Amino acid sequence: MRLIKTGFCSLVTAGSICGCTGPSAEKPASEKYNVLIFTVDDMRDYAGFLNGYAGKVYTPNMDRLAAQGVAFTNAHVTATVSCPSRNAFLTGLRPSTSGLYNNGQWWKAALPDIVTMPQYFKNNGYYSAGAGKVFHHTPGNNPPCSWDEFQDQVFDDPWYFQDWSPEKYWLDFGYRDPKVPMPDWKPLNGIPKIGNNDWGAIPGKEEKDYGDVQIVNFARDFLAKDHDKPFFLAMGTYRPHVPLHVPQKYFDMYPLDSIVLPVIKEDDLDDVPAEGKKLAMEGNNVFVKIKEYGKYKDALQAYLACITFADAQLGAVLDLLEKSKYADNTIVVFWSDHGWHHGTKQHWAKQTLWEECTRIPFIIKIPGAKYSDNICTRPVDMVNVFPTLVSLCGLPSMEGLDGHDMTPLLENPQAKWEYPAITEIKVGNVAVRTENWRYIHYFDGTEELYDKTTDPNDWYNLAGDEKYRDIIESHKKWIPASFAKPVPSKEKYYFDPGTYTYMDRKTGVMIDGRK
Repeated sequence: MRLIKTGFCSLVTAGSICGCTGPSAEKPASEKYNVLIFTVDDMRDYAGFLNGYAGKVYTPNMDRLAAQGVAFTNAHVTATVSCPSRNAFLTGLRPSTSGLYNNGQWWKAALPDIVTMPQYFKNNGYYSAGAGKVFHHTPGNNPPCSWDEFQDQVFDDPWYFQDWSPEKYWLDFGYRDPKVPMPDWKPLNGIPKIGNNDWGAIPGKEEKDYGDVQIVNFARDFLAKDHDKPFFLAMGTYRPHVPLHVPQKYFDMYPLDSIVLPVIKEDDLDDVPAEGKKLAMEGNNVFVKIKEYGKYKDALQAYLACITFADAQLGAVLDLLEKSKYADNTIVVFWSDHGWHHGTKQHWAKQTLWEECTRIPFIIKIPGAKYSDNICTRPVDMVNVFPTLVSLCGLPSMEGLDGHDMTPLLENPQAKWEYPAITEIKVGNVAVRTENWRYIHYFDGTEELYDKTTDPNDWYNLAGDEKYRDIIESHKKWIPASFAKPVPSKEKYYFDPGTYTYMDRKTGVMIDGRK
C-alpha cells in the first residue's frame, strides 16, 4: 500500500523522492531535515517487530519507532564484522570497493581521501556531531575530520581497551598480564578463560555510570540547544556487544525458565562447503565452553538483557527528540552493525554469511509520514543509507557510492525494488539475499543456496541440485566483479592520538586525521 499522507512531501522535492540528488534537488538550509542515526552493536533480528526470537523480547522503543516509520524486515548488513560494516555504512562503499575487510585496518590512514557520511553533511552546511560507538571505537578509527563535535568516548571496561600491545589485547581472563589491573569480580559468569564473552551485572555499578547511558546525556544537552544549522547527529551504544554487562534489573526481565533456545540441527554443517565450515568453527570454542559449564540459557538471557538495555537508551533519546523543537523536522535512522549466532551452525559469534549474522533491525522514520502499510519486505543492505539520506535532505549527489537511493521504498514500502541485499566477509566471500532466496558464494567458487520460503533457518543447501542452476545464476550476477586488495593493517602506521595523525613507519609520510 502506498503512503497515504506524508509530511515529507512538503519538504522534499518531487525530484528527490524519485531519486534525483543533483543540484536541482538542493534545498535551502531552513528547509533541510536534521538527521539522527542510532546504532546498536551486534544485535541480530531479536526485536519485537521482527519476530526473530522465538520467546518474548522486550523492545518497546524499537517497536514504537518501527510503527512510526518504515520497518525494513528484510534488511541485512554489508559486512558481518564491526569495523567493515560501520565503514561501509558511513562511506557508502562495500569492502570489495574500499579494501576495508577487517577490524585491523584504519580507513583514514589507508584511504585519506574518503569522505564519510558525517563529513559530507558537514561539508554541505550541516553541524555534525556524534556520541558513543559510531565508527569502530578502537583508537584511530574515529578521526575528527568527520565531526564538528564528538562526545569524549566512554568505555564501560576501560581496563580492556588500555592499549593495543599484544600482551594486553584480546587475552582470555586468567591469562592477562599481571601488570594490567583486572577487577576482582571478573569473570562474572563463572567461566574462566573465555575472553571477553563475560556477562552479568557489575557489582556496585549504577545504571547512570554505564557508557551507553552517558550518550543519552549528550543527546539531552545537544537537543536542548538552539542550532543555527541543520544537524547530523550519530549515536551508538556498545550493547549488546560482549562483554554483556548491564544492570541486574534487565536480567530480571528474562527469568531463565522463560528463555527459548534456538533450534539446532546437529548435522547442519554437513552440506556446507569447507570455507563456510571454517567460518563457523572460528566461533565454536566459545559455544563449547558455554555448554560445558551448563550456561547456555544464561548466555542468551544476558544477550536479551543487553538488547533491552540498549532499547531503553533508544527510548530515552526518542523521548528527548519528541520533546524538543526538532521533533517535526528530524529523520531518525535505527540499525545494527551485524547479527550474532547463538549456537546455530555450531557458531557463537559473528563473521558468517547466514541469516543470523546478516539480518538486523533497520528503521527509517520521516517526520510526518503516515502509511497504510509501513512494513517493507524488500531486501536492502546498509550501503543504501548514505545515498538515501543525501536524497532526502536535498544535498548535491555524492558520486561513486555503491548503494542505491531507497526513497521509493520510503514513499511506498511495497514499491518495486530490483536490488538484492549483498553481504561480504573477508575477501571473496559474499551472500546475496533476495526476497525468497539466500545465495552464498565463497572465494574458491563453492556455493550455498537456501529457499527462504521453506527453509528460514538455512538448513538445506540446494546449490548441488541442477534444477536450481538458473536461480543460482540469477543471483551470481550480483557478486562483485572484482575485490579490492586489502588495505594495509594498522601495523604499517604509527598513530599519535594527541594530534590524530598516522605516520607510515617505512616512508615517514604523515596523514592528518583532522583534515
